[in-house]
Amino acid sequence: SDTQLRKMILTLPAISGYNLDTNIEPTLDAVQKYLKLSDDELRKMILRSPQIISFSYDDNIKPTLSVMQNYLKLSEDDLRKMILTQPSIVSSSFDNYTKPKLDAVQNYLNLSTDELRKMILRQPSIIGYSFDDNIKPTLDTLQNRL
Repeated sequence: SDTQLRKMILTLPAISGYNLDTNIEPTLDAVQKYLKLSDDELRKMILRSPQIISFSYDDNIKPTLSVMQNYLKLSEDDLRKMILTQPSIVSSSFDNYTKPKLDAVQNYLNLSTDELRKMILRQPSIIGYSFDDNIKPTLDTLQNRL
């Protein structure tokens, strides 16, 4: 819709200058194919996280999805559901952003990889939280209160 396009352009104005044939379409097609998304799922994902369009599929998105899937031992369906719930994961650097956060949570709570996977699948938005500013203080408070 016009409202959704307007919101997306206001969120990421650079999109208006991207080449449809060399930037937008190849990225959208590759993401849709890799995650086995319907047209509606792809649309919702991009509307929630338009910056995905600004990344190279081969250089950024595919490696991020692949390493995330391997690191958490996710099935294709698990990965798909996680990304649909928290699409901004696609545009985050795994090594610089996501992995340190996952490691911190895993170490702090002494979780097995399977427990970490289950936790992230249950609440993928945890990946978007700051460990030091949000997760750790909340866990510390709960530990002290319980």
